[in-house]
Amino acid sequence: MRFVVAWDGSELSTLALQATIHVLSRHGDQLLVYHVRNPGRYGASEEFELEKLQQRLAKELKTADGLHVLAQRKTGRVEEVAADTTGDELMTVHEKACSQHAEAMKISRMIVKFAADASADVLVMGSTGVKDTSSVSYQKTTLGSSAHLAALEAPCSVVLIRPGCKVDKRLATVFMVAVDGSQHACYALKLCTEWARPDKDEIVCRVFGPAEFTESVERLCTDQLQAVMRDKKVEYAVIPTELDETADVHGDDLADAAQQCRFRQQAFLVFGARGKHGEGPGSPTLSPMASEPCSPTSGDEAPATRLGHVARWCIQEAQCSLIIARPKAWSWPDSLVPPPQPLYRAQSEP
Repeated sequence: MRFVVAWDGSELSTLALQATIHVLSRHGDQLLVYHVRNPGRYGASEEFELEKLQQRLAKELKTADGLHVLAQRKTGRVEEVAADTTGDELMTVHEKACSQHAEAMKISRMIVKFAADASADVLVMGSTGVKDTSSVSYQKTTLGSSAHLAALEAPCSVVLIRPGCKVDKRLATVFMVAVDGSQHACYALKLCTEWARPDKDEIVCRVFGPAEFTESVERLCTDQLQAVMRDKKVEYAVIPTELDETADVHGDDLADAAQQCRFRQQAFLVFGARGKHGEGPGSPTLSPMASEPCSPTSGDEAPATRLGHVARWCIQEAQCSLIIARPKAWSWPDSLVPPPQPLYRAQSEP
């Protein structure tokens, strides 16, 4: 699995990097650290100067055992970096164009575009960056502009690390996943089963829907989690929440789960980017145990990056770290059309 971490040196982005290294990634996964240099943004603070950031990153990556660290070169290639490489080669650095430039791109959109260019499976970032803590978007949704755009438009799953998150590889991680029978929710559960560490982590599956619906979904989730428990000794619980026959899942149905996540030391609220009523014929199709989604069948449907109302509630209201599950599908937000060409991977060359 390929992780892209958006890192600006802030406390939350550093937690995002540490969470990727110690909690989410597994042996053999790939990691790209992406930094957008914006001279003058951080005032006179030396902490965020590029040289200092490179030194800090080199120190963080010393603990990234078993991960393949990649970086994009000036040629556009993505290449693996040797473990003893100096800090200036460990991350991909792009510079924000001058705001007076007619085609200047916002940092938030640069992050999303790089995730697309790099064919990321997961984009990991802090819920706010260095400058967002006093912004209007932070006050309203507790998300900075970059995190908000990533949640809306990233062409892959997104992990948002919020204040209060504790990253310690010695602690058990609790994945509290909401399942409504949609393909995105099935993919959310699949991510949890892959990321849960053997004999340590826990998965709590909340199944939502009418009684006759939840029974079959509950059985499917139970079977899948029992297999994970046998293979990895991961503790699990399946909790059905029955709704009226005509009722849809609303975001506030997850309020209790979000609160539980918030007061755990190391926990994530996990949900699909779209619910079962938001998945039309243009959505990626995915069986619960499939490894890759199929391409959409029609280009006329809404892009797969659109958020459902449950996902929107979670990013606006849930005061805990989030995992927004979005199977990689070859449909792109209008803002990124035409799609960027995929980067060459050095490790695939003879």
